[in-house]
Amino acid sequence: MGVMHRFSYALICSAWTIIPQIALADTSQVIKSWRTDAGWLTELRQHTDGARVCATGKAFKEGRPFGLSIVKSGPVTLITLVDEKQPPSRAGKMTFSDQGTTFGDLFVMPAGPAFATTEGESEQTWNTINRLPAQPLSIGIDGSEYSADLTGIDQAREQLKVCETEASR
Repeated sequence: MGVMHRFSYALICSAWTIIPQIALADTSQVIKSWRTDAGWLTELRQHTDGARVCATGKAFKEGRPFGLSIVKSGPVTLITLVDEKQPPSRAGKMTFSDQGTTFGDLFVMPAGPAFATTEGESEQTWNTINRLPAQPLSIGIDGSEYSADLTGIDQAREQLKVCETEASR
């Protein structure tokens, strides 16, 4: 699967948490899906070229509405954040924190309606995902603050691992 194809898919995965009509442009098919009680949706999708990709995401409505997605395809891991009200205007850092504790700082760039991490930071992105606690956090990007209750992320991470195993079959 090419870099741009994966990247485009990542943006679509972010969008499906907020903008269902964008997902209609996606040429992938959902093979299997899992849902947590806390609102995370994990999907295994197969593209027409045979590539299989796993993604988990959640929409957040309190405060500033946005969708957060984690996309995993082999060694590539991306996080995207789609702001419902204002698309990104410039690159910057995505910082996950809570009361002075920082759980991760990732470089993001604007990509259509989303902020997206880069393929080159996949290992750091996956390490950050594994450090995120299942509690309310703040996500800071480009001078904006987003409130995300990550309750259920432990189960979503496990579902993502199961999805990866199934994707490799």
